[in-house]
Order: sequence, then structure tokens, then C-alpha cells
Amino acid sequence: MPKLYPLKIVFIFLVWTAFTLYGASSALCFVSSGGDYEMEFSRVVSGGQLSSGGNYTAKGAVSQIHLPEGIGSLAGEYVNRVGFYNPPRFTYQGGLPVQLFFESGNVELFLPANSINRRVFDITINKDAVNNPVLTDSAKVINANNKMKINEGDWSRLYSGNISEMFVFDEQDYWTDSFPEKGLLAMSYEDVDNDGILDGSNPPVRVETIQSWALDEEYEMWVKMAGANFDINLKKISVPLRAPGIFALFGQLDNSVKDAHAFPVPFRPNGPNAGIGMGKTGTEADGIIFTNVPDIGNIEIYTIDGRLVKDMDIASNVFDTDKVNWDVKNDSGQKVASGVYIWRVVSGSNSKTGKLMIIR
Repeated sequence: MPKLYPLKIVFIFLVWTAFTLYGASSALCFVSSGGDYEMEFSRVVSGGQLSSGGNYTAKGAVSQIHLPEGIGSLAGEYVNRVGFYNPPRFTYQGGLPVQLFFESGNVELFLPANSINRRVFDITINKDAVNNPVLTDSAKVINANNKMKINEGDWSRLYSGNISEMFVFDEQDYWTDSFPEKGLLAMSYEDVDNDGILDGSNPPVRVETIQSWALDEEYEMWVKMAGANFDINLKKISVPLRAPGIFALFGQLDNSVKDAHAFPVPFRPNGPNAGIGMGKTGTEADGIIFTNVPDIGNIEIYTIDGRLVKDMDIASNVFDTDKVNWDVKNDSGQKVASGVYIWRVVSGSNSKTGKLMIIR
């Protein structure tokens, strides 16, 4: 009587055989925006055409398979195992480069050939890594988040879609080692109105302060990822990927004061060039504007002999992302007299000073 093999083993053997006998030069997987887990198409490419053999399997995706116009499946089946896993698992052949895209743009993953020493392996990207991590204890993520807030303040918090768990495994175990060849992980942030503020952030987070972080599970803390490339036009941050894990984007407290300055100087609202714009000396209604100020800190105005005239909290007075308006009045609400004054912008341990001239 012939020996019966379990269905799972037979399926694995068939997939492995197809890859081994026919081979393929690369594998591409594109995931559509329907919940981020809907397969748009899966294919094996050889010289720009469909391979005449070799299976590509996407386990857990729900959709149709779209092939290039005029090209049919010459050999082998392209399989979607509907609803089998959540989050879905995308299967790749060892020795081939890996490319995984989400149409929403939240995550893009690239691994060069031979990054993973397995004949066949699965990759999963879990978009709910805070509430339902697959491999990591959720308490570690929560502890790391709390430490980040303590160190950096409320600006450094996770927002929806800015965290992903990526892991690799085969039928035997998970791949937890570093990749022999570094890959690339790209994560996007949302700024639909292009105002330079991360959508949904409160307090507001400036997009130029966003950076990529990886979870250090041993110490339960977020570690900044080196080598990040920031593309403000595509609203995307790309970083070298050295190992599987949990990755996130955090907006950091911006306490840089090096570009802060005040205008107009001199301030002469009743002079011949009074008005708003280049070469103008200002108006009483608009006062003096401090620009390129940090997210948090103070602006202090002193007389030339060091007496405090005005102290303004930046966070409470910002009117346009990085601008603070001074109505040229002292803390008692009285107009400041003509003369020379010293301004000082302070944020944490950073400070910058400059001079003002007021002519009424």
C-alpha cells in the first residue's frame, strides 16, 4: 500500500519543487490599499516576462491576480490562500530579491538576493503592532513608548499607521538574525494639507523632526535608526534594514534656536516705510515677529541694561507653525518706548540672542 503524506507536506514539496526545477530571477509582491492586506497582483518575473515555471504563493491575501495584458500563466499556479492568515504571509524563494509594497505608501520593503538563508520563507508585516504584536510582548512596546514620552515629552508619541512589525519565518522557525545583506525599509507619514505638521498630532509635531526608530526588546526602549533618508516631497523616510523587528516613526521635540530671528528691525510703525513686507518697517497691528522658533521655550525681551520687559511662552503664542508675534508691549500691557532692546530665545539648554531697535 503506498505511503500517504500529510497535505501540508505535499503542498510545501510542490512549492519547493516548482522553485527548484524552474527557478525565477526575481519576485515582486504589490499589496493594494483595501485594508492594506488585499493582494493586487503577484508574479514571478524573468527578463521582464512571466517565468515559464516556478510558483509564487501569497498566503492570506484576498483578491484577484492581475497579469500584464496579453500574458497568461504559461506554467504553474499563482495561489492566494484566502483568509488563511491574519496578518497575511507572503512567500518568497531564497536567492531572489524581495520587494513588498503597500499602495497606501505606509510601508515599502526591499531585501537583496541571499539576505535570508532559506530555500522558501514567509514575510509578514503587521500593521497593528501596538495592540496585537505577533512576536513581541505588547508590554515591551508600551514600556518603550512611555520611556520615550518621559525623555522627549508629548511630542514623541506614536500615531496611527506609524508603526510596523516585520518578521521572517519558514515552516521550522523564525529568522531573528541580522541580514547578511542590508535591505531597505521605507515608512511614510501623513501631511495631507502640506502645512508641515503631522496630521492628527496634538501638540503639533513638525514633520522635519520625524525620525525612524527600532524597538530594543532587551532594554524595552526605542533606538534611533542610523542612515535615514528623509524625502519631504514624498513624505517618506527610508532607512537601512539590518534585521527583522518592530519599527516606528516618532516626531521629536524641536529645540533648535540657531535659525531664530526677529523682523522688522528697526521697528518703526509710524515712519515713511511703515507697512508689511520686504523693506517695510512694520505696523502697530502686526508688531514684531519672531520666526524659526522651536516648538517649546520662551522669548524674552530686555532693556539694554538687563531689565526684563516681556516674557512670552512660545507654545502659547505660536500663530503659524514657527512664528510668534510680539505686540511690542511690556508684561503690563503698555507700549514699549523707543530704544534698543535685547531679545533672547530659550529652549532647554539652547539659547540665542539678538538686538531690536524700536522707533515710535
